[in-house]
Amino acid sequence: MRRTWGVVLFCLLIFSVAVVGETLPRLRFSLPPVLEALPIAFADAWGLFEEHGVDVELVGITDNRQRSAALITGNLDGLIQDVTNSILNKIEGTDIVITSTASLRSQTDSLALALLSPAIFRFETFEALIDSGEAIATIYRSDYEYVLEQYLQDELGMDARSVRTMYFNDTLQMAVWFGAQTLPSAMLPEPYISYISTYHPPSGEPIALNMLVDLSALGPLPSTLVFRSSYVQENPAAVEAFYGAYREAIERINSMPREVLIDEGIDIALGLFFQGADRTTINQEVLDVLAIPHYELPGLLTQELYDSVGQWMQGKAYIYTALPAYEDMVDFQFIP
Repeated sequence: MRRTWGVVLFCLLIFSVAVVGETLPRLRFSLPPVLEALPIAFADAWGLFEEHGVDVELVGITDNRQRSAALITGNLDGLIQDVTNSILNKIEGTDIVITSTASLRSQTDSLALALLSPAIFRFETFEALIDSGEAIATIYRSDYEYVLEQYLQDELGMDARSVRTMYFNDTLQMAVWFGAQTLPSAMLPEPYISYISTYHPPSGEPIALNMLVDLSALGPLPSTLVFRSSYVQENPAAVEAFYGAYREAIERINSMPREVLIDEGIDIALGLFFQGADRTTINQEVLDVLAIPHYELPGLLTQELYDSVGQWMQGKAYIYTALPAYEDMVDFQFIP
């Protein structure tokens, strides 16, 4: 009997060692509430990261500065963010690399980014808003602000400094304030536009909106996938596995029927865009108008776009030092 128990204990010991030896590398990754982040949220919900060999912990942080702070302090290994914040993180001393872009292609004739105003403010044109002196709400030190100023300067020939702006650090917070009709105008991406324009509150109708400018031709810019350089150097297999799952999720999303994707994805989307919301409160009109984009595979951030955003940041005095060299900012080894 003693010998039998000895064999059993020996086998359990060997099994325990094997399990420990197979522990997947850990990756703490944060997603902002933007459509470009959805494939990664789907990959997590579908268990694709584990299948590809990496244990990903997704951390939802809606505030841009809080997300950057978590990266700077080492509480995150990677994240999705815009080009502007990637440059800011590098300037602030965080040793990071941009490993790819995350982008999508909107359906024909559908909005991707727009400047909107609640109808109760009675601004039916962009000119009326500007003449009123009311502020445009946008995200501080962001690609959205970059797009707005490109429109004002390049399309209209206006001095961007002559236009009042109201700054937020959090797209979700700005969308909530706008939906409460406390902002005269705001730059909003999808899916917030569709949600706000069709959502039925418990005691009322969807708010009426005036579209002042369709900015879809200018933005949103591609998001960037960013990792701490030390994590990439120490865990290249984990990053490779992450990208394998990410690409598989994109291919699956692009091939799924719309109704199946919405049914499977509504809870995932709510967790990303409207944390704490109940799917039973989402009326059918919202689901009917949602335009499902085509997700692009991870790609390269062009030096032209990088330089353009960086020069704009210097002109705004958002950075006071030289723009980090493009070659020092990118590492595209994980994309074909």
